Order: sequence, then C-alpha cells, then structure tokens
Amino acid sequence: MILEFERPVKELEARIADLHRLAGPSAELQGEISRLEDALESAKRRIYSNLSPYQRVQVARHPDRPNFRAYRDALADDFYELSGDRAHGEDPAVRGGFARLSRSGHNVMLIGHDKGADVKSRVKGNFGMAHPEGYRKVRRLYELAGRFGMPIVTLVDTPGAFAGRQAEERGQAWAISEDLMALARSPVPVICMVIGEGGSGGALAMCAGDYVGMLENSYLSVIAPEACASIIFRDPGRAAEAAAAMKITARDLKEQKIVDEVLPEPLGGAHNEPDAAIEAVGETLGLVLSELSDVDPQTLMKTRYERYRRIGAHAAAGQDPALS
Repeated sequence: MILEFERPVKELEARIADLHRLAGPSAELQGEISRLEDALESAKRRIYSNLSPYQRVQVARHPDRPNFRAYRDALADDFYELSGDRAHGEDPAVRGGFARLSRSGHNVMLIGHDKGADVKSRVKGNFGMAHPEGYRKVRRLYELAGRFGMPIVTLVDTPGAFAGRQAEERGQAWAISEDLMALARSPVPVICMVIGEGGSGGALAMCAGDYVGMLENSYLSVIAPEACASIIFRDPGRAAEAAAAMKITARDLKEQKIVDEVLPEPLGGAHNEPDAAIEAVGETLGLVLSELSDVDPQTLMKTRYERYRRIGAHAAAGQDPALS
C-alpha cells in the first residue's frame, strides 16, 4: 500500500532502481545516480518531517505497520496468553498474558490490541475493535497483575471499541469504565505505549497509566477525524481539517503534557523498518520499567491520581466560558 503523499518518493525510488540496473560500470552514470539518491534522501526527510495531522493518521493506519504480535514476538522471550472474561467469552481483538521482556529481563503483564496481519486474522480480531468481553478480560488481567506484583505494559492500537448494538447490549461503556477504575487502583507500575491508532474509549481503557509514550506517527483521539467531520461539518471529506483542529498527534499531546514521550520512527513510518521501531519501543519500556519498579504502591497511586487531576484542570482552564 502506498499512501497518496508517498507516490512521488516511491516513483523516484523506482527510477533510481532502474538506473542501477542499466548503468553498469559507468562512473559518470554512477555519479548521477549518487546525486539522485542524495536528493531523494533530502526530499524524504522534508516530506516526512512536515506531515499534516491527517497524513500522520494515515501512516498510523498503514496495514504493514508492526502490530501487537510483531512486538510480542520480538520483545518477549516467553509469553503465556490468558483468555476469556469469565462471563461471556473470548475476544481475539485484544490479547494479553504473562511475559518476560528479553531486553530488560522484567516480568510483566503484556496486553495489546491485535489488528491481525492478514485478511483472515483481521476479520477474526474485528480489526482491533474489542467487544465488552475483551475489555472485561483486560480488567481481569489488570487485577491479576496487581495480585502478583507484576508491572502492566499495554500496547495501544485500535480504531476504537466496537460500537455495534450487541456490544452496547453487553455493557461496552461499563466494561471500559471498570478498566479505568482498575488502572487507577492498580498497585503496580502501568506503562502504556500507543503504537498506532488510539481511538476513543477503546484506547483510553488501556492508556491511563503512570507513563504514556507514543510513536511519532501514532495518534490519540476521542473520535476519528472522519466521524468528527461528519458531526461538526456534516462532511466526512473535511477529515483533514478536523484532525488538525483536534490536536491528536503525538507532538500535540506531548505539548499538552498528556503524554510523556514521543518516540521517533524510521523515515517514512514504522512500516518501513519494523525492526528499528520495535527496538526503540523495547529500549524505552526497559528504561521506564527500571525507573518505576522500585516505587512503592501508595506513591504510584498518589502520583497517578495527581497526574490525571492535572490533565483535567488543564482542560477546564482552557474551556470556553460560554460552554461552562
């Protein structure tokens, strides 16, 4: 898949590849190719450093972007998956279990949205949009982590919680609110990383932690830009305008002190060099876990409470008096 703004770059890459095949040993042609490659690298850096918010949303949605399974397989030496919510059933849209992180040696409860890697697995996992049973499973894993004194690590990548009628009938909002309460009360460190899409309550249920990091081209929003544009402008075609107004990019959220850190991605996005992106996330998780592992539970919970009280106060301070 090639995103629209990537086409000129991809076309130039293809032309350079053709020249390499045709040039042979000609020093003059090789010199020209080298100059073109330098120009291409400069163009790439210029394009990818100035992406609009909506273009970053498109990168976050790229189907080749590394997903939960890729991170799990690369970062965890051992992973023992736990299934089911003990009430309704299993939801493959969100997965979790006991894991040992290979780079740092920490034992953690690793949880993440699973978008799948091909058509069959994406359909099976509902494209990462979890049902209430998925979020009830998440709460069960949060509570298990607290019981065993294991830090919680979440990898967030979802368009949002499933919003169908059956999900509402089975208590979607209630399940998400219980997840938030479980995180607030957790006596262990909670480390959250947004690795792609961070849509609405489906993401919030897994990113209210002591540390929240975001990959450079991920986003976190109460609503998808297309849905926002449909409601506010009555025109989903104005999604780019909505994305800019909502301040949903990693950089925007870091400036607002809602997230702690923005992790740079390989040039063009994590899908271009998945191993490098995963390595960066693994290193960051190890550092944060080392910092938080020795903090006592009461201090963790108090600091967590104060963190989210500050975010609420910041939002209220910027509120339009006419809306009060």
